[in-house]
Amino acid sequence: MEPNPGNRVGLLLHKCSTYAAFFGGFTLVVLVAVNAASIAGRTIIGSPLVGDFELIELGCAIAISSFLPLCFLKKGNVTVDFFSARFPERLIYSLESFTDFLFVVVATSFSLRMTVGVQDFYKYGEETMLLQIPIWIPFVPVLIAFYLLTACAIYSLVSRCPQIPRIN
Repeated sequence: MEPNPGNRVGLLLHKCSTYAAFFGGFTLVVLVAVNAASIAGRTIIGSPLVGDFELIELGCAIAISSFLPLCFLKKGNVTVDFFSARFPERLIYSLESFTDFLFVVVATSFSLRMTVGVQDFYKYGEETMLLQIPIWIPFVPVLIAFYLLTACAIYSLVSRCPQIPRIN
């Protein structure tokens, strides 16, 4: 759901989602640099960066989760409207509302479960194997991105309520 210019909540979510996407893009640029340095090290001196795959793995999780809120707000998720394109407007609206509701449920459950996971990573001191980076640290931006996604999904669902199409 595109944010309504007169709606402060929509603008705030859009702005936060845009910043999160820029953060995800910056993370990808850093990952490319790490990967290039590792390949250069392997080629030139015969030794790659130690733990490069761990950094790439953690960075990809951060980047992907950072893109999700803006993707949702821009309706960038894959939809299959081959059959539903011919449905009446009211039915299409109902299906979109239902999918927004499902997205709220899924995003909320992911956010809550990831919160428990991050707490467990912290509690048990889980670390990456080679670099021994505490796993809870890179999962903090992932967790923030999922809570932002949840807020965007709730906003989308709630903002549909006044737009119920009328039967003429």
